[in-house]
Amino acid sequence: MTKPIKKAGFAQGIYEQSATAKETLGTIRITQDGRKFRYAKAGASDLVAGKIGLGASLDAAHVNEAITAAVAIGTYTLDLTVTAGTAIAANELRGGYFQVEDGTGEGQNLQIAGNSAISASGTSIQVSLEDPIRVALDTTSEFSLVRSPWYAVYESATGEQMPAGVAPIAVTTLYYYWAQTGGVANCLQEGTPAVGTNLVISTSTAGSVAAATSGIDIDLPIVGYTYGTAGVAGEYTPVFLTID
Repeated sequence: MTKPIKKAGFAQGIYEQSATAKETLGTIRITQDGRKFRYAKAGASDLVAGKIGLGASLDAAHVNEAITAAVAIGTYTLDLTVTAGTAIAANELRGGYFQVEDGTGEGQNLQIAGNSAISASGTSIQVSLEDPIRVALDTTSEFSLVRSPWYAVYESATGEQMPAGVAPIAVTTLYYYWAQTGGVANCLQEGTPAVGTNLVISTSTAGSVAAATSGIDIDLPIVGYTYGTAGVAGEYTPVFLTID
């Protein structure tokens, strides 16, 4: 069953990292001063404190796939067939979503509780859900396996993906950490944006934020605004994050 917002009893501190998962990816944590954090996992490279990261893109091999056998209402465990080409580790999809993209039952969005491992050449995967199928599926149904936006976070000046948040500490490759998504943060700046300027992820300097201008692509989401003092190029200055 989908879990309510957790307010206390977190197993990992905001300024700690862990080689093993101690919370579900995407778990939100709000401090008394209103800052917001999401539980995240670093990707294939270390993350730098004060830099903003992006969530990994979806695998094309696991998007818009066909349901090959009927699935009844109330089903929690799905045996699915996917296109070969991309490996998935056991429980890698935990915290992500099973979505019905088209056909019977379309529009459903159900959180994934766990999954079996699959090799790059494999085509059969078992997925368990936090909540059951609400509308029965048949062979007209098409599904996608959607990873958590806070999985395999990386720094980039070219990726146009979901902003995952700012690392409050240096994070080791593949480690779990809390990414800040809301409230006052300390972020690497590109340029010198004035106070109150809307900010997006920089397309020039990986991990930095930049002023949103008419020259910025429309597919770069606003991540916050310059707070308290103008930004200083190449330095870490106050930003009020609005990802959450």
